[in-house]
Amino acid sequence: MLSKDDMSPADFQKLLNIALMDLRIHRTLLENEIASQRADLRTLEQDEAIEELEQQIQPVREDYDHYKQFLETEK
Repeated sequence: MLSKDDMSPADFQKLLNIALMDLRIHRTLLENEIASQRADLRTLEQDEAIEELEQQIQPVREDYDHYKQFLETEK
């Protein structure tokens, strides 16, 4: 298996962009599900489902923020 040291800086940046895109998609899907749950009449089960979805979003946000730090800013 190759390590990060075997990657060119451009390949590493491309990999980061792919990972960030995946995290954005995942977060968007979860946010859309929360919006859908909120659009329905509120029940205790829906409130629990929303809470669970919000808990799933938090690690996605944290991962996104962490990996975004490694991106080189384009000039």
